[in-house]
Order: sequence, then C-alpha cells, then structure tokens
Amino acid sequence: MPWSFLFTDLPLAASDPNAWSVAWNFLRAGGIFMVFIAACSLLAVSVAIYKFLELRRHLVLPTEVVHELENIEAYVEQGTVEPLLQRLNASPSPLARAAAGAMSGTYLDKSEALDAAQSRGREEVVRLERGIAVLEVVITIAPLLGLLGTVSGLVSVFGVLGDAGLDESSPAELARGIAMALNTTIAGLAVAVPTVIAHSYFTRRIEAIAARMEVLLNHALSMFFNFFQIEVLQHGHGHAETAAAAPPGSVARH
Repeated sequence: MPWSFLFTDLPLAASDPNAWSVAWNFLRAGGIFMVFIAACSLLAVSVAIYKFLELRRHLVLPTEVVHELENIEAYVEQGTVEPLLQRLNASPSPLARAAAGAMSGTYLDKSEALDAAQSRGREEVVRLERGIAVLEVVITIAPLLGLLGTVSGLVSVFGVLGDAGLDESSPAELARGIAMALNTTIAGLAVAVPTVIAHSYFTRRIEAIAARMEVLLNHALSMFFNFFQIEVLQHGHGHAETAAAAPPGSVARH
C-alpha cells in the first residue's frame, strides 16, 4: 500500500518481510474508515492515469493539425480550403473538430465563425475536464474520513479509560491507543496530498490546452477571412438558406 513510506523505522520496506506486516497492522488499526480511504486512493489513482492518457499532446493538439492551422496561408495560393477541411475532418482531436466547424462554409464572416469556434472550444474543454471533479471529491473527503476515524478511535480509547478508571489504566496503553486512532488521519492526508498535486497539474494542463486552442483558432480564422470570402448563392432565399447552400470549401479570394 502507498502508506508504507510513513514508517521511518523501515529502511527497506520492499525487502523486509516485517514491513508488510507492520503496514497491514497500520491499515487494520484504522478499522472500516481505512477501507473507505483506500477506496479513495484507488479512485484517485485510476482517474489520474485516465487523465494522463487522455491529455497527451498528440491526442488533443496533434502536430499535423497544429501545422495545418499555423500555415493556412499555403491554401491561399491554392484558392480553396477543401484539402484543409478534409484533413481536419479526418482527425478526431478536439482542435480539429473546433476548426472544422468554424471553417465549414456555414458562416458569412469572422465574427460568426469565431463565436462558433469558441463555443465548440468550450464544449471540448468541458469534455477534457471529465474526471477532475472526482479528484476534487477525493481531496475533500479523504482527510475528513481520516479525521472521522481518529475521532471514533479516540472515543473508544477514552471510553475504555473511563470504564477502567485512572488507577487501572496504563499510560503506555493509552498512548498506544491514541497513536492507533491517529492512523486514519495520516492515511487520509497521505491520499489527499498527492491528489491535490494531480488535480493542480491536470487543471493547469487543460488551461494551457484551452489557451493554445484559442490562439490557433484565432490565427486560422483571421487568415481564412482575410484571404477568402464565402460565395453565397443569391436565389431570393433567406440568409440561412443561402449560407447552407454554399458548399464547404467553396471560396474565392478578395
């Protein structure tokens, strides 16, 4: 278990058979509360691994998609964005989905396209934040479970002390009982501290991804609407119908 490092008198916990016995006694002394704390630990580790795999750069901000958006000027010379749209639609990344929606040919100016891209970007960020709330719950309840276990243990210790009386109670046994009652507090904090670190890391990571997406989309849309204009067919239809009639990639230079 991850709390074996708390025992400073165990120099080599992995190689000492008694270390596991001491660790087991430490966990068992916490009672039922230690079970819940261990469950919080496993939950936090599972979410941390999931988020670490999900937020890998090549999945969220693929190099090829970033390169396409940063060099959108190259499509100016071709007079069409159809190849770019095909590459964006072929990528399952959040950045590609947001960019493809903004450049789909359904928006008549940069303002509309930028609003759509920002809305889609916020939606993608919300998806990336899935699981972060679980870490927040673990950070909150793990120390509380540890404190609850400690209070429960102290109540039992002093209850026995009250029944036996001061004359019959051993100070050493009383101190040992209090120390055992504090085990759950140690365990709760041992779970909460690394979870706080993981939560902070993933939060900052998502913020950096969101900022990078915003910069790339602003640049791409600025270049797109500076050099291209959507050809809207005028057949007496309304604005929405004519915008929908313009095929994606059907653009002309200013």
